[in-house]
Amino acid sequence: MNWDLYPNFSEEEFTCSHTGLCQMDEEFMILLQTIRAEYGKPMVITSGYRHKTHPIELRKSKPGEHTLGTCADIAVQGADAVKLLGIAIALGATRVGVQQKGSGRFLHLGIGGGSLSNPWMWSY
Repeated sequence: MNWDLYPNFSEEEFTCSHTGLCQMDEEFMILLQTIRAEYGKPMVITSGYRHKTHPIELRKSKPGEHTLGTCADIAVQGADAVKLLGIAIALGATRVGVQQKGSGRFLHLGIGGGSLSNPWMWSY
C-alpha cells in the first residue's frame, strides 16, 4: 500500500498491536482520507487493522471488520463527534459504531465486507 496517498495518516496508526501486521483496505483508506480532508482536523486512530489472532477478535464469535482492514476507531468528543459522524455518513461510511466510556468516546467508521451486515449502526 502506498501510504503517501494518505498524507494525514501513517501506517503505524493502523498496525495490529498483536502481530505488527497492517493490512488496511485501500478503498477504506481512500474514504478515510476524504473524510479527514472534509473534517479539517486531526483524527486520533485508536484501532485500525487487527489480525484474527488479536485478543479482542478472539473474544468474538467470528472475526470482525477490523480483520478486513475496512474500518477504524477514532477518538472524538462532543460537537466534533457529531460533525465527524455526519461527514463520514455523507461520504460513504456504511458501518458506524459509537462508544462512550466515562469522559471518552470513539466512533467506529467502516465500509464492511464479507458477510457483515451493511449498512449497520450500533452503540457499545
